[in-house]
Amino acid sequence: MLPDGSSSSGSSASPEASDAHARSSDNSDAAAVSTPRNSRQPLSRRGHFKSRMGCFNCKRRRVKCNELRPQCSPCRRLALDCSYPPTPTPAASAIRSNPSMLSLEDLRFYHQFITTAIPPLPLKADKGWMQCAAMSHEYDFLAHALLGLGASHLTRHTNADFNSQALQHRLVAIKQVNEQLSNPPSSQQSLDAILAALFCLITQASLIDDGLADYMTIIRGGHLIVIIIIGDMSKSVFPDFTVEGHDSNAAQLVREDQRDDMTDMHNFTLSLRNLEPLIQAPYEHRYYGMMSQIPLAMQRSSLQAWMVFSSLFRFPATFSNEEFIELVNPENYGSRLLLIHMFLVDYAIAAICLPPDTPIRAPARKEVIIKWARSAVSSMPPDFKRYTTWIESYCDKLERTTDCRHLFTP
Repeated sequence: MLPDGSSSSGSSASPEASDAHARSSDNSDAAAVSTPRNSRQPLSRRGHFKSRMGCFNCKRRRVKCNELRPQCSPCRRLALDCSYPPTPTPAASAIRSNPSMLSLEDLRFYHQFITTAIPPLPLKADKGWMQCAAMSHEYDFLAHALLGLGASHLTRHTNADFNSQALQHRLVAIKQVNEQLSNPPSSQQSLDAILAALFCLITQASLIDDGLADYMTIIRGGHLIVIIIIGDMSKSVFPDFTVEGHDSNAAQLVREDQRDDMTDMHNFTLSLRNLEPLIQAPYEHRYYGMMSQIPLAMQRSSLQAWMVFSSLFRFPATFSNEEFIELVNPENYGSRLLLIHMFLVDYAIAAICLPPDTPIRAPARKEVIIKWARSAVSSMPPDFKRYTTWIESYCDKLERTTDCRHLFTP
């Protein structure tokens, strides 16, 4: 099953099926997908709040949390990044879990999915996605996952607001995927349905303002599931979801004649070097080392840079549970800065690798990535502001342009 995450929910490339470290991870590493945070009114008794599910910061500091969402009062006062543990909510029990009871809105979400919102990974897999959409009536969790993605995509790219419906479908999809993973099926079609649902959940997370932790959690869990449970992809509807298949398809999309202006890559390199004093844990050194290879690879070819980025994207699958929890801990500022650099350099590489007219199915994803970056910067103590100069300037640049190219990361 997928690993536990600390907050709400692609992958830039296929998992390293041969990675010995990931194979050695105990199956318990694949714990449950984190459930998105739902608003919950604090319980009041005798004129005061009793904190039953307080945020991580208040629990750590042993102070009373008033459980306000998205940021409790103590965290707001101290300018901390407020995050809550995943928890079942009373609202979840009232959510429709039977997709056979469709509303007209659900039909609109389904149409949005099959026409516009299909996940960008695996590369060149539209035929496989049409097969998954066609078999969604056989798998409730897959139906809810694609309807949730369709609802979030509509919300981000139109004037409509389907956030409530998107969250409802997401909650049910996550719950039912975890139920499937507690006793993994053996049929290839069922495994494909699980994998497709995970792709939808990851892609939906990239359209959620506070979805960074869920995004990373489900990516890591998805990689582990492919490695540990699925293994051979040759009979899948996504047969190219392998390292070799992804790199082969990327080679057909990449351009090598757009490498004249390396200003953004140069500035990224300088910013990354500036982070070195913050890198302490062994997993951070490994992650930092791989990220540092991107500019060097770009000097050789655009495709090489893309391939290194893809390896970086799936690299957290090699981390232990403890390492991964530290990676996504919002108070681990060194790791948080590394993650934000990873999300932003995706756009810097794509501007060099991909043709200007490359179609992007979710241009609003860029807005969400920028929000993740700015939120991380705003939550950091003043002493860390000197490490965020490139992040802020590059976010400003991305906001000024309509260019939304990224390396087809969900």
